Amino acid sequence: MDQHLFETIDTTIREERLYAKVDLMREDIMNRFNVSRHRLNAILNLHADGKSFPQYINTIRLEEAHKLLTNHPEKTIYQIADIVGFTAPNLRQQFKRKYGVTPSEYLKSRQY
Repeated sequence: MDQHLFETIDTTIREERLYAKVDLMREDIMNRFNVSRHRLNAILNLHADGKSFPQYINTIRLEEAHKLLTNHPEKTIYQIADIVGFTAPNLRQQFKRKYGVTPSEYLKSRQY
């Protein structure tokens, strides 16, 4: 049952682009799906590789930023950050942590 609930939550967050809301809170998801904080944390722990809610949302944001950088190199880093729910400095920091390069470095490496 929790697997199905996780899949429903994950699909909703991705398809409705809820991750793009800078102020998205765990409580928004708890209320939307009528789950307690404890249950949401347990579901994420089990089905999202043990990530906390902020880590889980940031993972989705980074995946989307990576897709945008790959498929829309004409967009600025600021535009991409805005689209995925990050500030530009936060995108830079998080992207480098996950991929080992900044978004700008990633774009430059794809130009050759």
